[in-house]
Amino acid sequence: MHLRKLILTSLLFSVFATSNSQQNNTWYFGEKAGLSFKNPANPSVPLLLNNSAMNANEGCSSISDATGNLLFYSNGLTVYNRRHQVMLNGNGLAGHISAMQGCLIIQQPGSDSLYYIFTTDAMENGFKKGYNYSVVDMSRDNGNGEVISKNVLLFASCTERMTAARHADGVGIWLITNDYNSNIFRAWLITCAGLQPDPVVSITGIVLDNHFLINTGMIKVSPDGTQLCQTHYPIYDEAGPIPNFFQLFDFDNARGKISRPRKILYDDALIVSCEFSADSKLLYVSRPQQRTVDQLECKLVTDAAIIVSRVSMSSGNTGFYGIQLAPDKKIYLSAPSEFLGAINQPAIKGTGCDFREQQIDVTPAKNRLGLPAFINDNATSPGIGFTYSITDTCAGTVQFQGTIPPAAIFSWHWDFGDGTTSAIQNPVHTFNPSGKPYPVILTLFSPLYCDSIKKSGIVLPKGIVSGIDFDMVNRCDSGYVRFINKASSPQDIAGQFTWDFGDGTSSTELNPVHSYAATGNYMAKLKLRTATPCLDDSITKSVDFKTFNIQVIADRLQIDAGETVQLNITGGGTSFSWSPARWLSDARIVNPVAKPGDNITYVVTVTGDNGCKDVDSVSIKVNPIPGIYIPAAFTPNNDGKNDIFRPIVGTGYTLKDFSVFNRWGQRVFFTSETAIGWDGKIEGTVQDSGTYIWIINAFDKDGLPYRRKGTFVLIR
Repeated sequence: MHLRKLILTSLLFSVFATSNSQQNNTWYFGEKAGLSFKNPANPSVPLLLNNSAMNANEGCSSISDATGNLLFYSNGLTVYNRRHQVMLNGNGLAGHISAMQGCLIIQQPGSDSLYYIFTTDAMENGFKKGYNYSVVDMSRDNGNGEVISKNVLLFASCTERMTAARHADGVGIWLITNDYNSNIFRAWLITCAGLQPDPVVSITGIVLDNHFLINTGMIKVSPDGTQLCQTHYPIYDEAGPIPNFFQLFDFDNARGKISRPRKILYDDALIVSCEFSADSKLLYVSRPQQRTVDQLECKLVTDAAIIVSRVSMSSGNTGFYGIQLAPDKKIYLSAPSEFLGAINQPAIKGTGCDFREQQIDVTPAKNRLGLPAFINDNATSPGIGFTYSITDTCAGTVQFQGTIPPAAIFSWHWDFGDGTTSAIQNPVHTFNPSGKPYPVILTLFSPLYCDSIKKSGIVLPKGIVSGIDFDMVNRCDSGYVRFINKASSPQDIAGQFTWDFGDGTSSTELNPVHSYAATGNYMAKLKLRTATPCLDDSITKSVDFKTFNIQVIADRLQIDAGETVQLNITGGGTSFSWSPARWLSDARIVNPVAKPGDNITYVVTVTGDNGCKDVDSVSIKVNPIPGIYIPAAFTPNNDGKNDIFRPIVGTGYTLKDFSVFNRWGQRVFFTSETAIGWDGKIEGTVQDSGTYIWIINAFDKDGLPYRRKGTFVLIR
């Protein structure tokens, strides 16, 4: 098939599945980080949010209404309303800041106002509080919500694992928990009548009681509701009788039963977290200590076949912990850094899945170890909902198809977002004007399904592209300009792009590179001509081509760990962007100071006053400390300098664990990872200045134990 014909078909007849009421369109996580997937102009690019009030080290959850507008969010300790204020009675939830899946919000089926917040305790607290739930009534406080019931004990035995899955009827929801030191799972059904008191109990798989960290980890259910993945924290497995592995189970989303356990084990893998692709055919597991993400074909019949299907992808300098399927069908990954990683095509087998270590810069916020949790099918909406296809882009005509489970009986009410409605299952509707997005809401009524169910989505009758745009990278030192086509999903446009560079030459490439013979100002034009005249468009921009050449200078190219390096740029420029920003005093100035903890290459992009850009880099080698170094003090004031207290473990030593105690002998921090340190807080509460005690356990190169203790000062 010719490419032009294939593209035309994809634009005019593609079917777009809606998300499940868009309840997962707003994400809040990490240190005041946020994303919105409600971006009608370009659904493939989430918008950064900088209004979060929350710090969430690991587990968290957020929820939006049927049209994707934020309702509230929580880290398992505090509930924040849509105004980013603490919700009425929203303090003191029984969760824990360090529980990996410590918080999960679920709307009661059939209710417009009632929501459950489920929490679990953490290893750091000895799992004392168990699984609990609180209830939010969004009709209170002028629609800002109130916690009307708080910290009701669900079950005393808990792990840090907890997830939710849609019932086979498309309405009910299973909350799945995992007992402490066991192979016992409990599936709690939430229906129109609320949380049912008696769970479905499944005893299956391996008893996880090998070490105290084995009760941390993750469980996830595939979007199609047929499989469950279980991981655990692997740090001590190699010293015990069971090497690290993860388990796959079958899940019956009609009965809530978990069965057919499979132990997936391969070559010293230290697996922490997992997530399924939107089509449920591929599973991704993260190995943060080994800085690797694995892809496996989870539907294969045998364990051996699943293991052989593995494709391993390096995550560079980042070890990812949080992993979550998003409304855009991409999988996002988090670690303590400024960048979110992403798997852009997770349904594609092999490296074609397009895994990126650094996809979204959340600065000035920061990522931590978790991403918000949602019901398993929120990103895919199987069973109940609607799809649509654009049949006439110029007229704005759209064919809608309502979908329901087999044998379900509904009446239909469509609100097309333009003041018109329909009461049939598969209406055809023409939008006018066609070039704007419309929030379409489908309400289904049935006496069997809580009276009504709402599904919604953003529809673009003219197609995903409502205009064209382009950007330029002016490589003045090399004499060329790179033109970047910014049209949303330009490969989906039925037509041909033509570039007029303003110097008598042209190109039909999607993203051409053009060399100008002389400096000067040129008028570059991008033209789109299609088989559908209403989609034709053009845009003209000025290209100010001048020579520009910068160079990075470092006062030293080799340092000892803990020393600083002065970086500088020659050649001018008006704006500066250093990447990565890690260990830099300021990533947006001409002369930052670096204090790298490891070998690193800094790349700087400099823009001149005419928009011309140039790029240069410098590599710094860091000589490791031959031993273990513990700082004498730290200042956690969020200035980017000395904010985290942690040991520097040099060559010849391997960290076992590192603990911090206050003056009363209470342990306030514990870790087994060299990259993780104490931020001066306990369960989110800032600690006072003063003297604290540290204890470190490690092994030297001969495997002999090494133990030290001492004091340090927290300075505010």
